[in-house]
Amino acid sequence: MLWAVPLAALVCWLSCHTALHLLEQARVERGGRSLGWLAGAAFSAGAGIWSTHFIAMLGYDPGLGIRYDPAIILASLAVSVAGALAALAPLRRSPTILRGVAASVVLGLGLAVVHVISMQSLHVPGRFSWDPVLTGTAVLVGFALTCGSLLTLPRPGKTGSLVPSATLLTLGIAALHVLAIAAVRIVPDPQTGPVADTLPRAGLAAGIATVTLAVLACAAMALAADRLREMNRVLSAQKATLAASEERMRALTDTLPQMVWVMPPDGYTVYTNRQFQALFGPGVTSSAQRFASHHPDGREAIAAAWRVAAAQARTFETEARLKNLSGDYRWYKIVMVPVLRDGALVEWIGTALDIDDIVRAREALRVSEERLALALDAGSDGLWDCDLTTGEAWMSDRWWHLLGYAPGELPSRSSTWQALIHPDDRPRTLSLLGRHLVGESPVFEGEHRLRRKDGAWGWFLTRAKVVGRDADGRAMRLVGTHRDIGVRKEAENRIAHMATHDALTDLPNRTLFREGLEQCLAGIAQTGGSCAVLCLDLDGFKEVNDALGHHAGDALLREVAQRLRTVLAAQERVGQDRAARLGGDEFAILLASVGDAGDALALAQALIREIGRPVAIGDQPIQVGVSIGVALAPGHGTDEETILRRADLALYKAKAEGRNTARSFDPAMDAALAERRLLEADLRHALARDEMLLHYQPQIRSACGRLVGCEALVRWQHPSRGLVPPGAFIPLAEETGLIAPLGEWVLRAACREAAGWPRPLKVAVNLSPRQFQQADLPERVLAILTETGLSPDRLEIEITETVIIKDMTRALTVLRRLKSLGIRIAMDDFGTGYSSLATLQAFPFDAIKIDRSFVSQLEQRPSATVIVRAMLGLGRSLGIGVVAEGVETEAQRRFLVEEGCEEMQGYLFGRPQPVERLASLMAGERKGAGRRGADDPPGGGRVTGQDVPHHFGRDPDDSPIAPRA
Repeated sequence: MLWAVPLAALVCWLSCHTALHLLEQARVERGGRSLGWLAGAAFSAGAGIWSTHFIAMLGYDPGLGIRYDPAIILASLAVSVAGALAALAPLRRSPTILRGVAASVVLGLGLAVVHVISMQSLHVPGRFSWDPVLTGTAVLVGFALTCGSLLTLPRPGKTGSLVPSATLLTLGIAALHVLAIAAVRIVPDPQTGPVADTLPRAGLAAGIATVTLAVLACAAMALAADRLREMNRVLSAQKATLAASEERMRALTDTLPQMVWVMPPDGYTVYTNRQFQALFGPGVTSSAQRFASHHPDGREAIAAAWRVAAAQARTFETEARLKNLSGDYRWYKIVMVPVLRDGALVEWIGTALDIDDIVRAREALRVSEERLALALDAGSDGLWDCDLTTGEAWMSDRWWHLLGYAPGELPSRSSTWQALIHPDDRPRTLSLLGRHLVGESPVFEGEHRLRRKDGAWGWFLTRAKVVGRDADGRAMRLVGTHRDIGVRKEAENRIAHMATHDALTDLPNRTLFREGLEQCLAGIAQTGGSCAVLCLDLDGFKEVNDALGHHAGDALLREVAQRLRTVLAAQERVGQDRAARLGGDEFAILLASVGDAGDALALAQALIREIGRPVAIGDQPIQVGVSIGVALAPGHGTDEETILRRADLALYKAKAEGRNTARSFDPAMDAALAERRLLEADLRHALARDEMLLHYQPQIRSACGRLVGCEALVRWQHPSRGLVPPGAFIPLAEETGLIAPLGEWVLRAACREAAGWPRPLKVAVNLSPRQFQQADLPERVLAILTETGLSPDRLEIEITETVIIKDMTRALTVLRRLKSLGIRIAMDDFGTGYSSLATLQAFPFDAIKIDRSFVSQLEQRPSATVIVRAMLGLGRSLGIGVVAEGVETEAQRRFLVEEGCEEMQGYLFGRPQPVERLASLMAGERKGAGRRGADDPPGGGRVTGQDVPHHFGRDPDDSPIAPRA
């Protein structure tokens, strides 16, 4: 009977779908309710499995009479329900793949067991024969489909269709039963007799119908539960949505800058946001309490207006001052909106926004506008308003007064302003205005000149803006201001002049001079010709500045600048040439057109004569010289750097050849510069290579001829140049700053060697002005004495008065610190500098040294005798020892002895030489032939004029006045 198979499948699918629905409900519920839904699911599944099997059996016709055992049928129903319960129970909570497979195995086994038991309920005249292959296939297919069904179930809490799972489960159940029935053959057995108490087909069909109805009831219950669950889900979602909406609304109102509250008509609030509570506090709920926080000045008026609005149920708006919890009043914008339902007032929604800053700004704006109106009436800007369609304009009285006109004296039209613009400024000004009128610029702003009534031109700044355009964008109205910027323009011109001119002399500065030179060289490159650059450096300016102060120096520089102008004017070259101050006492002149070097040198000589004239600074006449270097273009170079460098080389040559002279550049000067740079590079490495050495010149006590000390003088033993004369490297060391480390080396080496002398003779060391600029000089000297072990009283430091004059306070402080260490201090070259008695009075020098220039003239010039005698008398009067330098003849020695000079040094007693050559003299082995003084110990190492030659050739390497470190 073919009808049984689809009927069985339909019943099975309905049962499976119902069971899965009930299982979902069991997952949702908790506790006993969940177990109840699980039991319903198990009954639906088990009943469906049982009904499917027996409906299929009703259609099974083996050709023999079939009857059914009711007890076994009921037992199979119970087993089917129990198996379904065992399979579905693990899936009630968080199903996993392992649980799904386990449930599939349990359900598959239950299907097999139900099928076997159900087959045992059949009573036929024969026995059953099972095909093992089909039987195994039935079990495997049923298990596989069942496993797929349970694994495709939606997870708890997830939405999804149950149709795929129900379909797979139906296929599994049907396949197992159909294949298992197909695997059974009934072998007739005559010995099998009829069985009592059997159930006919009709009875079985009635039972199946009863179970099916029960399944349908479960299905209806599942459908109802599903609908109920859906309704609960929708209600829960709506409740959550409503709660979320309320939460969002509360969060929104809490984040709003204004207060928000809701109140029914009785005035008591039912909702307030955070800002409301922050102002009024959490306990304020009534209208009376809220009105109590209003400022007394406006409370009654606002309350009356509110009563009218409340009676008419219309929106109420006002601005009021409310008092916060700290007692301060602030302005708020209050808005009350009525909520009507069916025309009846339900509640009020109120907001209050803090507008205190706005009110204050509004008040400030009002005050500002009043001030602006007053300022415009009394301001410095001229205002105007122009109708561009007609050309008519309005000008303020100030606008007319700026130009010197009476109001209305000229036509009030835009063309009037255009006509007053300077012809040179008009094209650019009108172009800028045209760009603004067509919208290419946001505002019009331009600086230009306007003609005043008196005919003079004045600078004005015009600002304007289009304030009206037609539908096509054409400008209709233009308003603007005029401001007199004449003072600013004058200031800008002064600033521009200051940027390119020297503030002291008003001459062009280095920048403007180089620009002029660059332009001149460019013109020569294009059209030919030649130009000249003269570099000037004042001779003796430093001495004037040091002696008389910076004010005198500045006055001298201004006078020199004026004389430069005078010379150029006399040569009728002012228009094309220019003089400039490059810095300090350095000047430069550019001759834009010159024939040859002779023309430039002729001008240089005129400059030397003019600058050499005495200059009266106060009551004191001052005279300085000038050295000039000349370079020509294009003969000496075609670029500004080369021309300036070669003019500097020529200037350096002029100063080296006696100063107060002019020299033109010669190519040999480049070679000399290269040689000087090479010598400088070697000098920088000389100390590291230990190329420096010391020579010592004896110092003799005049009365007895005894050796009392030596002056240390530095020499440079160059590896390839030989012995470099001090005159070649000492000035270079001064210029490059190497004199400081060189001087420190001399001091250390002299102390170290003196510490090893056989007798405790003093050693004299010169300190350079650069060393005196070191703030820690006393500490450096003390460290060297400690390092070498030389007693401080054996060291004599020689300084020139220039060191003190530069900064007397600082220099005297350093000298006192040195003297406090026990070191002797001597003033060197006394008589050649300033010879200030104030200096000798300010510091107790241990000795002054008469310069050799005076000693060498003792036999030729009577004035030298007077000067030396005066110096010796000054020393005796002040109690300061006197040392004469450069003693070369016996006559000089006798004069100095007779005049009471205490110590002498010079070629008469010994020239500078290595310490090894003085070893015997220092040891006291050499006895002088002269008279021994009373305080001269026997064998005291006396030296007289007979001990050494009186004269030595003054070669460059061994000058008696060699520069000292």
